Amino acid sequence: MEETAKVYTSIYFENSDELINEFSSNTLNKSEHYELRFDLFNDKSISCLEKSLEFMKNANIDYIFTYRSVDIDNIKKIYNYAMKYNPPVIDIDIGSYIFARQQFKNSKLMISYHGINNDNVSEKIDIISKFSPDIYKIALLYTDTGKFLDDLRLIYDFKRKTGAKLAFIPMGDNNSILRVFSAFLVSDVAYASYNKCTAPGQLSLSSYKQIFEIFKRKYV
Repeated sequence: MEETAKVYTSIYFENSDELINEFSSNTLNKSEHYELRFDLFNDKSISCLEKSLEFMKNANIDYIFTYRSVDIDNIKKIYNYAMKYNPPVIDIDIGSYIFARQQFKNSKLMISYHGINNDNVSEKIDIISKFSPDIYKIALLYTDTGKFLDDLRLIYDFKRKTGAKLAFIPMGDNNSILRVFSAFLVSDVAYASYNKCTAPGQLSLSSYKQIFEIFKRKYV
């Protein structure tokens, strides 16, 4: 088990030109890790998608491709185009659409579930397991710290027994420190904010790094 999670900064832009400029100007570091939230781009055209993914691929940037929508046909279309560029990781919400696992042979597949405090995490893990994901993602909006701790123990045991890669994300404006605990103790993947949060309670990458350094210190 790694000591801390790999932190992916969630990014989105007006269009592909703005994306490319942020990296070309070194505002964003190509050696860091990113979640490309294409669903939050203002320009969601196929040309913008292809130009963005071609740049990410040619620049050899490590990223997770994410697209959320209530339009199932649109989800299928976007992911079908995205897969042509072999994103390192593709994140698909468990309730979004039906797909064939072999479609993702050139990318790691993250299956994610987003829910609320009282959801049964063990049940959700069992459902996700049916898709044979490379990475499990459980993101719950917690209102009860005790429930979070119970789920943290459950997920820790699941990871210890199976060796599964996972992202356990406690969401909520007051739950930023819980994100850190999860990232330090059980998660392989954590999410950071860039200019704006893409989920409540996100911390910046610099905040994660500072807190991780504190956790690593030894006091006598």
